Amino acid sequence: MTSTISSAREAQTQFVDVEGTRFAYRELGVERPGEPPLVLLQRFRAEMDDWDPLFLDTLAARRRVVIFNNRGVGSSEGETPSSLEAAADDAAAFIRALGIGKADLLGWSMGGMTSPIVAHRHPELVRRLVLTGTCPPGNPESAPSPAHWLDVAAKPSYVDDDILYIFFTTSETSLRKGRESLARMDKPGQPGSSVKTSSETKQAQIQAIGAFWANEQGWFEKLKDLPNPTLVANGDTDVAFPITDSVILFREIPNSQLSVYRDANHGFLFQEPVVFAQEVLAFLDE
Repeated sequence: MTSTISSAREAQTQFVDVEGTRFAYRELGVERPGEPPLVLLQRFRAEMDDWDPLFLDTLAARRRVVIFNNRGVGSSEGETPSSLEAAADDAAAFIRALGIGKADLLGWSMGGMTSPIVAHRHPELVRRLVLTGTCPPGNPESAPSPAHWLDVAAKPSYVDDDILYIFFTTSETSLRKGRESLARMDKPGQPGSSVKTSSETKQAQIQAIGAFWANEQGWFEKLKDLPNPTLVANGDTDVAFPITDSVILFREIPNSQLSVYRDANHGFLFQEPVVFAQEVLAFLDE
């Protein structure tokens, strides 16, 4: 067993050259022989500081965990891709640049859309998938995100109430846990609810997600060809991607299992960071 960085708070930002572009990343946890690292793919408008430290630390207690900013996001150089195919290729190039031969992927929201594309286009790199709070591409059965939710998600800046609305339910318990998560992500001069990516990144990602929703590249039909063991997980009242979306992913991906969290919205993984991280670890160990 080889120890690496001990916690999310202590993990320092590093940089690696990815085909001529500097990508920012952090890694933490423990690396065990024969167990691939877990690489996390982030949501719309988010970067490394938008992962809940308790979620990362629970994963890192038993895994080598790698988080990174994709091209043009946060402290990574370059221009943010306007397609998820390009984002997937960037993720694969980043994994290779770190010398990782095979990885498990955990994608949240937009990252969950991207992860199966990585597995399709670069199958030699991906062992298992965790698709978290996300949706299938272009399926007419999917429920569209409500206009008001999209309006709040696209605001130029966030306050705590915006994050609570986007990611948590209206119950007292969910809101309390949401505030606790935000407090864990607070840094001096940078609230956990602050937007850390540029307007250019936002527009590029909106274009990429729009093409995915339109199924322009036929990714929905390819879900049935995914051989990777896959955990699909979501909150029972996800406003962005209702639970129907997760059921469709579970139905279409042959070697998949479905997990649903009660009284939980799009940010269920931060509402129940320890419980969900432990479930992810158990799935990766199967």
